[in-house]
Amino acid sequence: MDKRLQKEIEAFKDVESYAELMARPYTRALKEETHRRMTEFTFDRMRILEVGAGITEFEDLYKNSALICLSDINFKLLSENRDKAGVRIVCDGQNLPFKDETFDYVIFIGVLHHFPDQEKGLAEASRIMKVGGRSFMVEPHRLSINYFYYLGRRLFLFLFGEKFVKKLIGCFTPDEVQLDVRAVKRIFRPTSEIKINTMLSFRLPPFRLFKKATLDVRLSQFFDRVFPFNKIGTTIFVNVIKKQ
Repeated sequence: MDKRLQKEIEAFKDVESYAELMARPYTRALKEETHRRMTEFTFDRMRILEVGAGITEFEDLYKNSALICLSDINFKLLSENRDKAGVRIVCDGQNLPFKDETFDYVIFIGVLHHFPDQEKGLAEASRIMKVGGRSFMVEPHRLSINYFYYLGRRLFLFLFGEKFVKKLIGCFTPDEVQLDVRAVKRIFRPTSEIKINTMLSFRLPPFRLFKKATLDVRLSQFFDRVFPFNKIGTTIFVNVIKKQ
């Protein structure tokens, strides 16, 4: 197996650290907004794949679908889902074991930035989407303060090593990189309509020290409505509809 993928698996075996990350105010605000946006979709009688689902937080939205498939490379996280959450498949999101045009929805929530080859994962999504189907992505935005934190993390890794950075940040993987929007456009533009927007203009450094802080969320609630901050939020939402 690819060494980077092995690191991803090992990092997310720490379910307690993962749960702590998911409970932070910044992460909760992001999850709540993601949930709100997904309520606008029609999942009833649809075939849905959530790639890199981990422990899905959208089970309530999928309950009337024709098929819900949760995939992840990490068996430990995937096994934490309730039995009624859907079919669970351990696989690499860059090499999905499905036939062409299988799903109405292909969903990536905070997973593409973990892929060694994002373009390959996006191409797989395009391949398995039905005509008229949709792909929805929620990822860290490269054109934001996230990129400075990414550079800082790389420097800390070089200077102090992974163990120190893990103590400082908590749940993370060392080689993750924000979403390459250009790759999204290269893969989907020939066949699809793409809509992109952002949220959470501000973010405190992702240290455990700030795990209960709400300052970034409160500032974002104001600045997300103000140009140009509303164009450079820390999180990017990509909505793709396959036309042909």
